[in-house]
Amino acid sequence: MNAKTATVLIVLILAGVAVYILWPRDCSFSARKRSLGIDLEVGLDKVKSVKGKIGISDDQVRDFDTFMKDLALKYDMACTDHKNKRMNDAEYSCRRKNMDDMLDKLQLFLTKLNAAVSLPDPSVQKEVILRALSDLEEVEKKGYASGCTSAMNVSPRTLAFNDHVSEHSVQISNSGNNQIIFSVADVPRGFVPQPSSGNIVVGQTVSVAVFRTSEPITNIPPLTFRLVNNFMDEVPVEIQFDQENTSLYDDLATKVQSLSSQQNRPPTVGDALKIVDESLPKSGAWMSIKNADSMRYFLAAGVLSRAGSASEAHQALDTATAKNPELEKQPATLILRGVVLNREGKPDEALQHFSKANTLVVGSKTEKDTRAITSLLSGAVAQKQGQADASVWLGKKEVQDAAKNNPKVVDFAATEVKVKNLNQAIQKASAQAATPH
Repeated sequence: MNAKTATVLIVLILAGVAVYILWPRDCSFSARKRSLGIDLEVGLDKVKSVKGKIGISDDQVRDFDTFMKDLALKYDMACTDHKNKRMNDAEYSCRRKNMDDMLDKLQLFLTKLNAAVSLPDPSVQKEVILRALSDLEEVEKKGYASGCTSAMNVSPRTLAFNDHVSEHSVQISNSGNNQIIFSVADVPRGFVPQPSSGNIVVGQTVSVAVFRTSEPITNIPPLTFRLVNNFMDEVPVEIQFDQENTSLYDDLATKVQSLSSQQNRPPTVGDALKIVDESLPKSGAWMSIKNADSMRYFLAAGVLSRAGSASEAHQALDTATAKNPELEKQPATLILRGVVLNREGKPDEALQHFSKANTLVVGSKTEKDTRAITSLLSGAVAQKQGQADASVWLGKKEVQDAAKNNPKVVDFAATEVKVKNLNQAIQKASAQAATPH
């Protein structure tokens, strides 16, 4: 090899090294899963194919599908944020490591699943696969920011709704170097946040108040919601409640009726506000939140509806949404308005509001609970009107499950819609759904 040839080779080698170092690597999820040989769609199909023999529930299959989509989305978001300098090297490296560890566990799970699929009897691998699936679920609960520096601090992490308390607050502080945009996600049925989203500048602390709504609380513990931000921080907050709090609106409605009867007149919005104020903390973070007064009227509307005062409930709800138009984007508001409209003799409008409430929760973890209550209320309205499609609503799986697992949901619908024999109608719808046509 002469000197000229050697020089050319050295230049080419150095150029190759420079390209390797300087050329931006593909940090996308699709590139990473290709390198590991992971096919998510095939993996989901295989989970479905063996779920009955291994004992994987439908909810676990849905959660697995959601988990894979969520991992892919967050992987790509972290990649994009890092490329665009919205996430520093240290935080990205930490999050990327956590997500790569999750991918390794996912690959292990799919390997075990492949082994089970190839067996004549997949159930022999049941314990191994369920343990691997449990490992995935445990890692997911910790979040991909686990062990990484977080800019969002949340306190407290547990809210206890006891006795007749109708509100508790959490404080969110920004200890990072950038403004964060937060949102409240997956709030369980029976609760509504205010505000549901917002901006927090560096060094600032804001409050988010969580209020009890008039719908029955879902009875599948633990109840949690998530505080998330644009840097993919995710902080879970647990909700605890006692038996007395589950009957909060019944008790407040009784107090309103007692107050008005002492003066020999129907309940008024003013009466409801007085009773609601007694259930709210006399001081505290909730009083400083934006549109705090609107929530007094929102709670009053729920109390008046439960007390049977439809026109006053309508008035209170109109005042609440006029003061805070964002409330119209909450499923709880649409459900309450639907109940009130039905009380006022407008069943078709009520059904429209129940349907709209469903559209707001599509794809969320609260979709099932919301659909259960709106389908039940829709069926109750149709049942009261003597419509044949009542059994279609009441025969839905989510309604049947809710009626079986939480009888208070049926009591709520029967009381608010003022329909008799709702339990019998639900049982009849179940029998019809089970009968092949």
